[in-house]
Amino acid sequence: MDLARDATSINEEVEEKEDRISNLPDELIRHIMSFLDMKNAVRTSALSHKWEHIWTSTHSFNLNSCEFPTVRLFAEFVKGALSHQKIPVEVSKVQLTITRAANLPVVKRVVNNVYMHNVRELNMTCLARKFYQFPECLFSSDTLKHLTLATGDQSFYLHKASCIPRVAWNFPALETLCLRSMHLGDQGYESLDLFSKCVNLRDLTFHECCMYGLKIFNICAPELSNLTIRGTAYPDVVNVVAPKLENLTASVKGTINRVPYRYESLQLSAEGFDSLEKVNLSLSMPHLDQARFFPLLLNLFHQLRSTKYLVINLDIIETLSLCLDQLSLEPCPFDNLKCLEISMVSQRQNDHIPRVPTQVRSYFLENSPSATVIMNLPQVPQKRSSQQEDDETMAKKVAKLKTEKKQPETAAQGKRLL
Repeated sequence: MDLARDATSINEEVEEKEDRISNLPDELIRHIMSFLDMKNAVRTSALSHKWEHIWTSTHSFNLNSCEFPTVRLFAEFVKGALSHQKIPVEVSKVQLTITRAANLPVVKRVVNNVYMHNVRELNMTCLARKFYQFPECLFSSDTLKHLTLATGDQSFYLHKASCIPRVAWNFPALETLCLRSMHLGDQGYESLDLFSKCVNLRDLTFHECCMYGLKIFNICAPELSNLTIRGTAYPDVVNVVAPKLENLTASVKGTINRVPYRYESLQLSAEGFDSLEKVNLSLSMPHLDQARFFPLLLNLFHQLRSTKYLVINLDIIETLSLCLDQLSLEPCPFDNLKCLEISMVSQRQNDHIPRVPTQVRSYFLENSPSATVIMNLPQVPQKRSSQQEDDETMAKKVAKLKTEKKQPETAAQGKRLL
């Protein structure tokens, strides 16, 4: 009888512990499940009857092919898992990661099954070592608002072939787009216009992408307000038609992934940047002839002359300083400049505070004498004096002696209590 009572007590205790989790609000449980990949989320149905169908009402999926021996089995799992979702269900976010090489039909099935549930946000990453091409169906959705597409750092052939089809992307609801390590266009393409149907696009980011080989890369987005282009291999011309653009962040010098001996620079062709508020330009020139970038910078500044807040790094100042005589003959392009910020990425202990030549200051500030100038230098740790080091060492020794003195006293007190 005692054993029966003990067993009953244990069961009640287990049920009580189970209820403490199961009685959490459904939204909180779904949020917890969003941190699991889909395969493990499905496995939670075996915990108890209460958990059997919870995963079928989640609105955020983490789909990763590394949990399956082949991508084909992964595609079958995605189809089966999504088909068990409670109807109607609209998926708010999907994290899709493909870690193995997959043919287009298999990836197409995965994407179609995801889009059937009116997904709002899709983050898709391909980590396959060999060349990979995204299916055309990926670039058409009426409900998608946020899209991130990326390939892995090990995409060795990134600079040799495009990973996207040559079609306009049909995303009428898309608001933010982030592209990482993507190859956009092949050699021989005269021009590429991907975003003309993205009529609500507001934020666009290129990070370590490749447009090399293209004559013209068009960015036509009537609602675009933020554009970022970093570490990208540029085409001959980047044509921007964005009348509402407010913020531009760009690297002046472009690079091709894994081809360090070839460099291109940002050449803008723009139809009116009248809404510009802030421009952030950087130039990294460790081993190149800086002087050849002087006319390119002048052309960029002329096109971006309507900005109110300009951020440039020290390499741009140094490049302009190489041609001071010529710079002194150039008219100031900025009429509405409110603030000029000069930033340094790093500063060593012995580096001197950089000096901005008078000709450079005049070039930027002649038409805006009341503009604020900010030298944004990183904090350099101050070297401690020998006296400070000696004092710190002595303080540590005193603290150690006090601790050692207390230990015998504590032990003696313990013996008396025993």
